[in-house]
Amino acid sequence: MTVNPLLGELNSDIWHPFRRTYRACELAAFLDLYSPDLIRAGGPAKEVYGFDRYAAETAAWFTTCAERGDILDIEFRFTERIASGDLASERGVFRITATRAGAGDLVFHSRFHTFARKAGGRWRIVADYDTNEDGTVTPGMFAAAAAVEDTAGF
Repeated sequence: MTVNPLLGELNSDIWHPFRRTYRACELAAFLDLYSPDLIRAGGPAKEVYGFDRYAAETAAWFTTCAERGDILDIEFRFTERIASGDLASERGVFRITATRAGAGDLVFHSRFHTFARKAGGRWRIVADYDTNEDGTVTPGMFAAAAAVEDTAGF
């Protein structure tokens, strides 16, 4: 099977920086992974909104975590990766681990589906959907999906 070189670009432009900037709570660099025309949907509240609200919510989350001394980590695994030309659709499962200062770890699993567009020589997320499916996304689902670097199956 031929490996799609665009998946390597997506890893370099989106998925590796996503994890790095999320872990470091680097707000500006994290938000730069998204298009200003972002459509954000799903989540526990099952809402749809744009970049400005997403930026405000992310800023509040990063600030709260930093003030408490929490450490964040996020990992992605994929069930589908389709990329052609300057467009991509990727689905999978992510795991967030929040190591809380003075308390135990909280671990969350959710499904995601992103759409990305390459413009100006780099990829950015233009639509981002996630759902925890009412708590039914399991660690086994995460483990069964393909790692970020495992692009051969797509």
